[in-house]
Amino acid sequence: MNIQTILDYQALDFEKIKINRQLAKSEEYVRYTHATEAMKKSVDKVAKMSTRAEQLFAKVDMLIGQYEAACKEYDEIAGAAEGLDEDLKRAEFYEKSLETISAQLEQLEKEASAAAAELSALGKEGEAEINAANKSAAIAKSGKGKVDELKAQFAGQLEEISAKQKALEEAADPALLAVYRGARKQVKSFPVIVALRDGRLCGCGIELSGAELGKLKDGEPFVTCPTCGRLVYKPEQ
Repeated sequence: MNIQTILDYQALDFEKIKINRQLAKSEEYVRYTHATEAMKKSVDKVAKMSTRAEQLFAKVDMLIGQYEAACKEYDEIAGAAEGLDEDLKRAEFYEKSLETISAQLEQLEKEASAAAAELSALGKEGEAEINAANKSAAIAKSGKGKVDELKAQFAGQLEEISAKQKALEEAADPALLAVYRGARKQVKSFPVIVALRDGRLCGCGIELSGAELGKLKDGEPFVTCPTCGRLVYKPEQ
């Protein structure tokens, strides 16, 4: 079975890859990509800080409620303890209760102070991240126009390649084309289809088993490399 049409199709895919690599390595595209990524990171950080700030505000509200309740309880116990000097046991009980509430109040004050300090730090850090996001957004916005210009320059070449591929699709064996496209999605390396030379792949270089070699000799168009997943074919003599 002639697989040259599929090989020609793959060669055109490679031309597309080279053009896209050229675009990706351009100074304009690199600057635009970095700015876009930096902006997204800053926005994500601000979103996380906003969520944390909401949690802290809720905690502060809870602490204020607990503090007010403890103060009210303290006042009630202090009022009830007045005039109990002659009743030593009851006086000691109230004194210990007041000490416990005082310790609770002190702890609540520490927690509220820590929450307020973290909120202040989040505010400063959030402001810095927002400024960074705005700066990156400005760079990305100005760079997008230049990237679009580059894409427009390559568009004609890519359209021409796509037209050639469409013509090959009409001439190619549908089953072989489907196998190639499936392999393209699975195999990270390129090319996907490689030749067999002296029993070894022109890709990862491993030696095929006798069973796989037998399939190629019996007319199978491709066998799949068990190591790299590429499609292996036997060149016509």
